[in-house]
Amino acid sequence: MDAIPEDDLIRYHAGEGGSAERAALARRLQSDPEARALLAEWDRQDAELGAAFAGVLGEPLPMEMRQALIAARTEDRAGARARMALPLRLAGAVALLLLGAAGGYLAGHQPPAGTTGARFAENALIAHATYVTEVVHPVEVGAAEAEHLTQWLSKRLGHPIKAPDFASAGFRLIGGRLLPADTGPAAMFMYEDGAGHRVTLYAAPGTGTGDTAFRFIERGNAQGFYWIDGALSYAVAGDIPRETLRAIAVAAYDQLI
Repeated sequence: MDAIPEDDLIRYHAGEGGSAERAALARRLQSDPEARALLAEWDRQDAELGAAFAGVLGEPLPMEMRQALIAARTEDRAGARARMALPLRLAGAVALLLLGAAGGYLAGHQPPAGTTGARFAENALIAHATYVTEVVHPVEVGAAEAEHLTQWLSKRLGHPIKAPDFASAGFRLIGGRLLPADTGPAAMFMYEDGAGHRVTLYAAPGTGTGDTAFRFIERGNAQGFYWIDGALSYAVAGDIPRETLRAIAVAAYDQLI
């Protein structure tokens, strides 16, 4: 059997690809000890890098790095890593980790149970799971009345809010609704792609102290990223690949500044 291409190994290590593709690759790995050893080495490097930069995982992401992340989204990251010479792989991993660690994007750690942030994030996941399955009434106000929707939700929350544009990720706004939250009214915008997948942006006031670092949360089949920006806390949730969801969260963060 031919050796497994490094591009495929990189995608497998990053958790990318469909279930059938990953299952087929896992079967090939059983008879490829060199590929298994390479994956184990990458896991070791990831663990060492995570330990080395554990002290900065919760720091806010500087503007320069945020701009670099946006630019990096448009590049074929897997292809770039495949072209990287092996001696330079560790240096490249350090650079990528620094970008993610500074803002918590690659940390992926769960919020402590019972904290205010955790309750906010769990409320966002519950709201997402409740309404994304609705066929007739997924939203209260449709995208055709987007201006009215944002004015109404801004007034009820007591803070200006808008619906970010996720067209670059293939998602269009279908509308939004007002919801109750622990701290008062909450707003939720819903988006949908051409395949029918839905993501939601949930916002509520007064749920944090201004920490802008991203946090990842996963409960059952639901997952999301949440952060605090000024007087509002935000969460993006969706049953889509984690990297895609992270990119949408970054786009929301940048447009809601």
